[in-house]
Amino acid sequence: MEANPGEDWAPQQQPRQRRARRAHRDLTSWENCFNDNCKEHRWEKVDAGYYPRQVGEKGELLKNDRREQRKRKGVRTRLEGEEGEKTMETLEGKNSDLRSQLDRAAQSIVAKDNDLERLDKEMEKLQQAYNRCKQRMRQIGGMLWKEGV
Repeated sequence: MEANPGEDWAPQQQPRQRRARRAHRDLTSWENCFNDNCKEHRWEKVDAGYYPRQVGEKGELLKNDRREQRKRKGVRTRLEGEEGEKTMETLEGKNSDLRSQLDRAAQSIVAKDNDLERLDKEMEKLQQAYNRCKQRMRQIGGMLWKEGV
């Protein structure tokens, strides 16, 4: 017989499941977030121009945040049909200008490459002339050495 009769009739206990933790942004709005260093609500606070306080007052922005606020307010996108809209004609014109600049650069590279080839050939000729002169000087030096001058 078994040592503990009826032991297997009880249901097995399942391990406790933790509930998924909700994000800070989901739990509080920026107006109820009193942490001045909160990264999730920072831009809402900067855009509003203050840090919320528990007492109901408004805390001042930091110097850097005020600077960022001014930058963010200064950024503006163009509306449809507003000046500066790029049409296909202007883009094609810029494209052809870039192509002509590229062609001029390619021609310049080819010309410089030709100059380098010419200079290499001239350098070879000069090196050959130098070697002939050196060899002739040795011959003359040998003749003078034999004569004992």
